[in-house]
Amino acid sequence: MKHFLKKYRHPLLFVVVFSGICLYYNFHEIYQFGPRSFHQWRQSDSASTAFNYYQDGLNFFKPRVHYAMGGEGYVTGAGESPIFYYYVAIFYTIFGPEDGIFRLLSLLILLAGFYYLSKIILEQTLDLLVSIFVTAILMTSPVIAYYSFNFTPNIPAQGIAMIGIWFFYLFYQKSQLKFFYWSMFFCAFAGLLKISALIPFFVILGLWLVEVLNIIKLKKEKKLFAQNGKTILAFLMVFVIIFLWKSFADYYNEIHQTNYFLSKIRPIWSLDETARQQIWDKIITNRFASFFNPITFWTIVVVGCLIIVTPRKHNRALYFAFLLTLAGSISFFLLMFKQFEVHDYYAIEMMLLPIIILCMAFFYTKKRYSFILKKWWFRGLLLAALAYNINYAKSHINSIYDQKNYYMSHFNSIFYKKKELQHFIKTLGIQSSDKVISAPDWSPNKTLYYLNLRGWTEYFLGGNQLNSLVMEYLIASNARYLILNDKKYLEIEDLKPYLDYPLGAFENSIFVFDIRPYKLKEIEIITN
Repeated sequence: MKHFLKKYRHPLLFVVVFSGICLYYNFHEIYQFGPRSFHQWRQSDSASTAFNYYQDGLNFFKPRVHYAMGGEGYVTGAGESPIFYYYVAIFYTIFGPEDGIFRLLSLLILLAGFYYLSKIILEQTLDLLVSIFVTAILMTSPVIAYYSFNFTPNIPAQGIAMIGIWFFYLFYQKSQLKFFYWSMFFCAFAGLLKISALIPFFVILGLWLVEVLNIIKLKKEKKLFAQNGKTILAFLMVFVIIFLWKSFADYYNEIHQTNYFLSKIRPIWSLDETARQQIWDKIITNRFASFFNPITFWTIVVVGCLIIVTPRKHNRALYFAFLLTLAGSISFFLLMFKQFEVHDYYAIEMMLLPIIILCMAFFYTKKRYSFILKKWWFRGLLLAALAYNINYAKSHINSIYDQKNYYMSHFNSIFYKKKELQHFIKTLGIQSSDKVISAPDWSPNKTLYYLNLRGWTEYFLGGNQLNSLVMEYLIASNARYLILNDKKYLEIEDLKPYLDYPLGAFENSIFVFDIRPYKLKEIEIITN
């Protein structure tokens, strides 16, 4: 038993620590939650894509969402392949379409990336606590803690990118080309899930360039990239894979007359000075606290600055990888600056930067002051810092899922009774293929996903309230039922003419009306 514990102490401790963190974050309770709270809109888009794969027969090349868009909801993103959604849908066919499966798979992929990063740290420091601390501290970033057990593709993309880093580390250590190929495979995979997850790939490409141009020697004894032809081929394959997907996505959206997922940059220089300042103020006042605990954030910043001015004290390859990661993170921030106004999860793409900073700090400490790592007060300080940051993240998660939270209170919580609601819908004779109008809802898929019905929301109106003109247009487009989830909408004069055929109400909160007779009346008028 002692031999077993000693041999597997790293994976065992990793599992124990991260299981404890997940339990403390109440992930076992959140498991049953569908998309909700902050960025429920984006969560619902992902959940909708996975569920439609599941119920439409797992045709990978026909991704769709519940929102009708060009007519049938067929849509995909040029910078976001639905591979992960398809993977989730396969698990749905095995275990059933539970929202928790989506959340769990996302988390497990991230933790796999963390585990391999911790293996790198363990090999370099020979310190079990440090190897766990560096990855665990990232799990205390509120933006990571919240989205790690969620529906956005950024998290699995980063987890896969971290696995790619592990294989590049093996390539650096052993100079075996097979590890480089595996690294490029995982980089391409991550880039397909989210194009912004290619930062590690470009860091590796940058390292190759500085060695080829003889700017630095990455390894003292020999070149790291000794077989340039095969290296270039692997780099090209990543570009080809991404290009082929983009070409297909553009073609797919064109033939289905849809263009929904963002595939363009939103750079800082496209905004005027006033807009820039407003977004920057929002980042500081609303987003900053979700990146890291302020003390932890500024500690990492100070350590990063010290690393910048001490190049000779660090491994050359790692130092240039740090500079390239820093440049990549800054470039990403500037290129997507507009998105940071409301999209805090865009910070996930930059979270490799604090990891490499902390790694370099501990590697240097191990090399020059290894005795410090063994001091009880230092180890106690690490544990105290980790506990403090875990509690900080926990408070953010509690706040986000608090029903009094702004983002929770503005959505009808009756929708969370998803199974009962969908059963009620079926008892009314409504099929999942029937198109409906759902209001109020200013997003494409939030309510439609919970209803598991295709159709339209007020997103069609650009956020304006449903009115009679739009009702007539959508009825002509084969909308068959009207579903209202706010009693105030029952009093809107423009909508009253369409409420003559009520079918039922779910818990006196979600009201369903048949609007097919209005289509028949329209046909009668035309034929007469």
